[in-house]
Amino acid sequence: MYQVRASDPSPLPSTGPALIVCDHTSMGDSLVLLATAGRPVRFLMAQEIYSQPSIRWSFEAFRCIPVQRGRRDIKAIRAMLDGLAANEVIGLFPEGGLDRYRLEEGHPGIGYLAIKSGAPVIPASIVWKGPHSVNSMLKTLFVPSKAIIRYGAPLQFHQESRPSKESMQSCTKEIMKQIEALRESLLSGA
Repeated sequence: MYQVRASDPSPLPSTGPALIVCDHTSMGDSLVLLATAGRPVRFLMAQEIYSQPSIRWSFEAFRCIPVQRGRRDIKAIRAMLDGLAANEVIGLFPEGGLDRYRLEEGHPGIGYLAIKSGAPVIPASIVWKGPHSVNSMLKTLFVPSKAIIRYGAPLQFHQESRPSKESMQSCTKEIMKQIEALRESLLSGA
């Protein structure tokens, strides 16, 4: 339905913890990551979407982690760190949502998770071609479209038990720089 094409195979390690960090331009982004990662991925997602009764069962089946947007959600942070400690793959969209909670330069919590966990960070970018829905789950599920994904080389950051604000900002900046480079390469056809 999405004619998903990965420009390169996922560099995700076959075992152990990992963070997949990807730009976020459509409600279908997580589906593309699930289809190409090569391992199960648990996603952080907005509580208000997670709580929708008609589709909550699917989010529970994929073991998504609900987060209260616009504030520091300690429960969600602990769930992600616990998942990484259990050698799971956690998928994140560093910009946040597709709406008013979006932060183009990336939320510093991404840097915190990378440094606190010591898990490898796999940057990715998805470009959609043709008709696709940015923020309608129903249209995302039922309107065919084409998605191209590119993964970058794994990034490794020095693990710290108490990441400093400076190290979180530096880490977040590097992650976002890598995602942007992947996006530019996809858009230029390189």
